[in-house]
Amino acid sequence: CFSDLASLKMGVRTLSEALQLSDECRVITTGSAPFNIVHTNKAWSKLTGFKFTEVANRSNSFLQGPHTEAKLVERMRAASEKGETTRVRVVNYDRYGTPFYNSIEIFPLRDMAGKLTHYCGVLHGEDIPDGVVPPIDRKPEELFGSTSGSSTDPDEEEETAAAASGWPAAAAGRGAGRVKRLRRGGHVTLQEALDNTEDAVVMTQPHPPYAITHVNAPWCEMCGYTLEEVEGLSSSILQGAETDEALLSELMASVRRGESSSATLVNYKKGGARFLNQVHIQPVFNQNDEVDQFMAMLHEVDEKERPPHAAPAAAKKAGRRGERA
Repeated sequence: CFSDLASLKMGVRTLSEALQLSDECRVITTGSAPFNIVHTNKAWSKLTGFKFTEVANRSNSFLQGPHTEAKLVERMRAASEKGETTRVRVVNYDRYGTPFYNSIEIFPLRDMAGKLTHYCGVLHGEDIPDGVVPPIDRKPEELFGSTSGSSTDPDEEEETAAAASGWPAAAAGRGAGRVKRLRRGGHVTLQEALDNTEDAVVMTQPHPPYAITHVNAPWCEMCGYTLEEVEGLSSSILQGAETDEALLSELMASVRRGESSSATLVNYKKGGARFLNQVHIQPVFNQNDEVDQFMAMLHEVDEKERPPHAAPAAAKKAGRRGERA
């Protein structure tokens, strides 16, 4: 992520483009104040030192510090208010208080109707020579009130984030950034899938090897992985000895046909802990109504809730051998 501003590409114009796997440092926020973060990528984490689960549903104001130029922050705020692309070079601070020059270009992302839905920031970091800007004493574990982006008082959290980002609380509005659970089986858009912060969601490319492009905070909490660990990998990281591969193949065949499908599978968390996963997989459509991603919503269930068809493949084979005997 450390490069010259001149190396910026043509830009990011759609949510589909913003979610593509990239070596660029990218952050996606909601399209209205307080511009809460809904996605970061591995390159962004490497530059800033923060993990996605730490910053999800927060504004980007935590990157600011005493030498962050207020006029440049105001320029970004004014451009965002107008839905315009903007480019600035500003002093920011990483997780540990080390300052760096951040050449950031912010792109408004719109749907087919022209409605602004999100912003994508593309960051390019440059080292600041020693002695030019002093570091700040920042304790990462104390930077946020908790280790996740959630708050015991969401309204208070919104007003605080809005104020820090330069927006009045009234502009943010009560409930900004909160979404309802997706209805299974419906026509789901990229915007709806990305803004779902209630279900455990993983999104992948719609073609083999189905590389992971996004996981949300509930998915990370359930499975034990961070977004940075799994970006670019496949969901096979959750598979193990008792995962029914035949049933999984049926699920993938359905979603490739553009159909949603559900099943209960044995999966494994980071570290090998076994869990029963009631998974729903469905295609996600871009602004051109084309299948752009596959999305899986995970729900951990008790073993007693396991339907007969969800028996692991090994058990099914054993059962067939018993019948032949």
